[in-house]
Amino acid sequence: MRKTGKKFNVKYSRGAAIVMLAIRKTIPARLSLLFLIIFLICFLHPLNAQENSLPSGIRYSLAYQPGFMVSNDTIETADTTMSSILPPETEPKLLPDNMSFGEKLLWGKNGLVHKLGLEPPLSPEERMSELHLRRGMLIAHQIGGFTTLALMLTADYFGQQVIDGHRNLGDTHQMFVAATIASYTATGLLAVLSPPPLIRRDEGSTTSLHKTLAWIHLIGMIVTPIIGSTIRHRRVFNMDQAHFHQVSGYLTTAVLATSMLVIVF
Repeated sequence: MRKTGKKFNVKYSRGAAIVMLAIRKTIPARLSLLFLIIFLICFLHPLNAQENSLPSGIRYSLAYQPGFMVSNDTIETADTTMSSILPPETEPKLLPDNMSFGEKLLWGKNGLVHKLGLEPPLSPEERMSELHLRRGMLIAHQIGGFTTLALMLTADYFGQQVIDGHRNLGDTHQMFVAATIASYTATGLLAVLSPPPLIRRDEGSTTSLHKTLAWIHLIGMIVTPIIGSTIRHRRVFNMDQAHFHQVSGYLTTAVLATSMLVIVF
């Protein structure tokens, strides 16, 4: 019996040695041990392994905890936490940087147009509507400019007739002067009160020249009627004042015509 046991032990030892040798040849011992450790960790703590692989900021928002079940509250919590981690969305730029005082007062984010309820609160949709309004007002401004120029030329013609001795045309001249002032005022307000553009780039030479000439003919529109009011004093026609008024009127007409031409061509 003892010999048989020894033979069995010897055979068992040889068999184990062959098996171990086969294992060592197929899979390195260190790699087998590593796989065994990883398997035990994943089996005993699967959720913790996933939890530790996540950033600490969103770990609990995704509810990687034992006994976790998906619910609406969990989804809302995850969305809230994710929104706090992600960078905030930048608001679209709706107004230009270099707005004038009048534009800020009327069309700014807290401008009178929005405060008084004339237009809805500032938004991308509202801004698009304002840009359409701006385009329409500037087209009307251009038409009004040529209309004003035509009325001014007519007033100049009848004014010249009065200076040449046709005093009976004085009322006709005054009528066209009043129409010119009304048309000029309305045309100017269309440009001044229009909404600002979306982006205000460096203005070209023609636009800058148009605005510079606008200040000049504005002064002429103020000075020329004042001089004209001094021509008659106690029913006496003052020819010297009439000539000053004539020169001022022609200069104002020329500047207005130039300002219209440079913006069109």
